[in-house]
Amino acid sequence: MVPSSHRAGPLLVDAHVHIKTPEGITSIVTAGITAVRDAGMKGRTWQDTDGNRSPSGHPIILSAEWALYQKGGYGSLLGAGVDTRDEIKSEILKLKDSGAGIIKVIASGLVSLLEPGLVTRGGFNREKLAFIVREARKLDLHVMAHANGISAIRASVEAGVRSIEHGFFMTMPVLEEMAKREIFWTPTVGALVRAADSPKISTGMKRSLAELIDGNIRMIGKAHGIGVPLAVGTDCVLPDPHYEKKYKAELTYFEQAGISHGDTLKIAGEGGSELLEIE
Repeated sequence: MVPSSHRAGPLLVDAHVHIKTPEGITSIVTAGITAVRDAGMKGRTWQDTDGNRSPSGHPIILSAEWALYQKGGYGSLLGAGVDTRDEIKSEILKLKDSGAGIIKVIASGLVSLLEPGLVTRGGFNREKLAFIVREARKLDLHVMAHANGISAIRASVEAGVRSIEHGFFMTMPVLEEMAKREIFWTPTVGALVRAADSPKISTGMKRSLAELIDGNIRMIGKAHGIGVPLAVGTDCVLPDPHYEKKYKAELTYFEQAGISHGDTLKIAGEGGSELLEIE
């Protein structure tokens, strides 16, 4: 268990960030966030040396250190490419030795910003995902899965991951399975909203992305209704001068899904703390 925080004010957790430099921790404190789950990245310039906490002891940080991705697919900016079982096992051991508190796995590519309904190339198959989960469990580590597209989401759920990250193109049958298995969903709606705002994206593609975003927001409401555990995640790369604004925007997407303000705050606090296993 990660020790509980002693900071005053509401418990707010961001279950999906990427801390690039030590100044990223300042962004977290300034935004009033109690705890974060750092999904890791390649080439970052900070090291958490105090057991998933910053050297100051605050905020609480549960870090993946870096991600695992299938060689030849998406993920080279986030971590280490692996293919064989020996490579997977070796890299998980390296992560454990480096202080990782969770394993981040890239189970799919990204939502395409060029072709409607497409997820870019990347991800592990179900057998490799299941192997990663088993090896992580041997070291008392959970697995968080970057997964977009129904096949990758379903494969991750069947493999027994702790949480689905992003989850665009989510469906009700998969949500029902997640509720049954108590697998968390961290939707990170704002990440795609921000990407869709790029002036480089065509008008037609913007319409397609808007429909996808609206559909996923509706699925968040349905997930909440059937008991899928939820957590708030921004997918922000820190430091970010607009981090607090982006976190608050993420909360509004839960409310747009029909979840009350009070329940949204419970998801942000209690949901996130349960996911990070904060006492």
